Amino acid sequence: MINQGNSSSPPAERAAPSTRTPDTHGMRAHNAASPRRRRPLPQSIIGGNSAPHNAYILFLLVNINLFLRPAELIPALKGLPIYEVLILSSFFLSLDQIKRVVQFPNLKRQPITLCVIGVLVAVAMSHLSHMYLYGVRTSTVAFLKTLIYYILLISIIDSPKRLKGLLKTVAISSSAMILLCVIDYAGIIDFEFIKHVSDRDGVSDAGEVIRVFRMRGTGIFQDPNDLSVLIVATGMLCLYFFNDPVKSPFRFLWIVSMIILMIGLLDTRSRGGLLTLGIAGMVFVLPKYGKKAAIACAVVGVAGLTVLAGRQGNIDLNSGTGHDRILLWREGISALKSANLFFGIGQGEYSDMAGLAAHNSYVHAFTELGLFGGTLFIGCFFFAGLGLYRLVRFQIASRGKPIMRDRELERYLPYACAILAAWCGGMMSLSRCYVVPTYMIVGVSAAYLNLAGASLARPTPVVYWNKQHQLWLIGISVGMLISFAIFVRIFAG
Repeated sequence: MINQGNSSSPPAERAAPSTRTPDTHGMRAHNAASPRRRRPLPQSIIGGNSAPHNAYILFLLVNINLFLRPAELIPALKGLPIYEVLILSSFFLSLDQIKRVVQFPNLKRQPITLCVIGVLVAVAMSHLSHMYLYGVRTSTVAFLKTLIYYILLISIIDSPKRLKGLLKTVAISSSAMILLCVIDYAGIIDFEFIKHVSDRDGVSDAGEVIRVFRMRGTGIFQDPNDLSVLIVATGMLCLYFFNDPVKSPFRFLWIVSMIILMIGLLDTRSRGGLLTLGIAGMVFVLPKYGKKAAIACAVVGVAGLTVLAGRQGNIDLNSGTGHDRILLWREGISALKSANLFFGIGQGEYSDMAGLAAHNSYVHAFTELGLFGGTLFIGCFFFAGLGLYRLVRFQIASRGKPIMRDRELERYLPYACAILAAWCGGMMSLSRCYVVPTYMIVGVSAAYLNLAGASLARPTPVVYWNKQHQLWLIGISVGMLISFAIFVRIFAG
């Protein structure tokens, strides 16, 4: 169990008995005058030496490259394997830490990592169960690249200082990318590498197709819905740094960034983005002010934005794109029959079967990877959510007393909850089961729980891979699949 920050001192620190023999009194007095030097407590539950600083810097450059792609900004760099060189260099510099992270005793302390590795196995099994060996090779290699990124993150981000550095890098890089998209969308400057999209948005009473112009991002954020979820997560990071108790003359820039992000969110015309913002706000307020305040915040925020958002405020499950997506979910759930139930139809096969991706990461994972892989995919978020939930409950029970030695880790807790909840909500309308940004969110949550567990008064894992948690995960996974099936049956028509 998680322990309180004000727990009693260990036996070695307690006062010595009052009755002493003459020949031990002087020795005890000497020891009291010069206490023994203690070994420093590890900053992460993984323990061991930190990854080299050079590996950390290279990993930050990997994340900058994800958002601000040099090959797009500078055409002369096109074709150069910049991302691959950066991530492999960081990987080889961090081999000792990676080996320690993937040892099974440490994996039991990191059930999130165990689930991510399990998704790789599920990807291979989804094709192997159909004896499609080419699919085994290509799909496994593709997801292995994402797994390398995740393993690097939790291996290198092994101190609160490094975690904060990564979060700041992501916040600045993402904000800069979204600023470029907003400038291009407004027609101020035309960037050749940014292409926005005109989407079909239903049919008018006169029978004419209604179209809406939507802002897209760069690189892997080409989908406006995907970009909108990133905007919400980035907004929470900007709020975290704006509220930093360490005052900075550049603090106002975080307000400017949040204004740009709000403009960008409206420009995506994403209904899912609006719902994601409501989820993030509600979860952020919940630990501090309670359920009623969280619900009120979500209702007022969504109602206010609905007036400004136009298309985003019109959410209809019986027609339009909302109903179309439910029909796609029905195709996936229907495919989980007999032999496909356990290992799925095969990673990457959903679009071939239904014509489009599922636009729901959970349905997508169940359909392509079966009950086995879908459960492991959900496990990544289940264990992350469970760990954060336990920390929040303990924080509430402590009644204002610190629960962690590192105050900055404790300050980040509500932001971590909001970002994870926002991404989980966003995946209800996106198929993002295998991409790096999803495992960036999962990885940051896992790294945070490793650091938070070590920062408790008595360092201990916040979550653990054991029989009880496995049963909970299976129950939640099966329950989600049944819930989706019932939902589809009601709304698919």
